[in-house]
Amino acid sequence: MQQILTSSVKFMVAVVDGDETHRLHVCRFLEESGYTTWGAGSVEDFYIGLLKEKADLVIVDLDLGVETGLALIRRLVAQRIPVIVLSHSANSGARVASLDAGALQYFVKPLSLAELGAGIRAQLRQLEMRVSNAEQQNSWRLDLSVPRLIAPNQRTIRLTSRECELLECLMAANGGMVSKSNLVKAMGHAEAEDGFHRIESSLMRLRRKTLAGTQLMLPVRAVFGKGLVFVP
Repeated sequence: MQQILTSSVKFMVAVVDGDETHRLHVCRFLEESGYTTWGAGSVEDFYIGLLKEKADLVIVDLDLGVETGLALIRRLVAQRIPVIVLSHSANSGARVASLDAGALQYFVKPLSLAELGAGIRAQLRQLEMRVSNAEQQNSWRLDLSVPRLIAPNQRTIRLTSRECELLECLMAANGGMVSKSNLVKAMGHAEAEDGFHRIESSLMRLRRKTLAGTQLMLPVRAVFGKGLVFVP
């Protein structure tokens, strides 16, 4: 089992649609479905909007112009931003061209908003998995089965059972401070001051071992007189 430090992910959906009524209708539906959205009436407005807002997924209306829309799709895909296409055209050529450009899905208007919502949820689940995997690769992880500590650069060090217990206690706080008394109790020491002194000595050795084995500093901060924090 691995204990992994994670953070919540919130996504922004942008809607690029030249039909203001339709754009507002789609944005309103998405907001009622719990998404954060913003809209643009043209490709130019979309690029201006990107200066102020992010876009984790973009809905592109191909009725803006096929070539203009395809160019936008290619640019977004090159930046690893997922794209969903809307269009009045049921022509297979437009669908194939959009998918070849990198769009993930193609919906024909008038569209089912429920179907669009399901498509967005599917794409954002995939995106969340990629973000989660990236965060995992860039975090400190504790593998309790070995036991070992895995650094963000993927180097590892083997841990003694006591070192593992200490890190497990600190990392379980998810960036919060663990008080001296709770640390002493968790580590099974009888005497508070003597117990915390033993913990500090063990932590000092662990810091040296971590630096030597991973070339990174162990992110444990001491709060003077109060306790320790594992800083995510």
